[in-house]
Amino acid sequence: MAAPHAQTLNLPPILVAASTRIDREPGEAVFRSGDRTHSVYFVQAGAVRLVRYGRAGEEVLLHDSRAGEFFAEASLDSARYHCDAIASEQSRLLQFPSAVFNQLLDHDREFARQWISLLARQLRTVRARVERLSLKSASERVRHLLMSEGRGPACEYRLPGTAKDLARLLGLTHEALYRTLAAMERERVLERNGPILRLVR
Repeated sequence: MAAPHAQTLNLPPILVAASTRIDREPGEAVFRSGDRTHSVYFVQAGAVRLVRYGRAGEEVLLHDSRAGEFFAEASLDSARYHCDAIASEQSRLLQFPSAVFNQLLDHDREFARQWISLLARQLRTVRARVERLSLKSASERVRHLLMSEGRGPACEYRLPGTAKDLARLLGLTHEALYRTLAAMERERVLERNGPILRLVR
């Protein structure tokens, strides 16, 4: 249920007209695992995390959907949602009926082409995340994140919300992340400037 970036997707007027704006407060659910599917969502502002839960009740982050991204696209080909969607912060969303979305995919070739392109980009992102989570050390995961998703020669990366959100993204405890970032700063591998991280070497 990870979300493709929507920066290059032109939303057809019929889809915009069928959309509904919804707002969610931090911790509020958009949908729960097992709910009947009915919509695809687009994040206009804020963030929504897609999660499942382990045997001990621990939260397993599947994806962190940020402003400018779709999520729950799996609802187009599934009877029920397979995870929880929880607002990480105050969020404004657009809700698109799955039936209208599917109709456009069937009859609007340009929209279908753009959607396929976005899903391909999503797959590359998911593969990078799987590769990152296979790395054993926390510092390797931080470096991989900045090198794969950072911008510019310094691999500048803006934190996706709080440090705890970043820890979940990296599959670390927030304590382990704090220690790792502090050590990388001491070793002059990384610089922090507020929410911005960048590699020094």
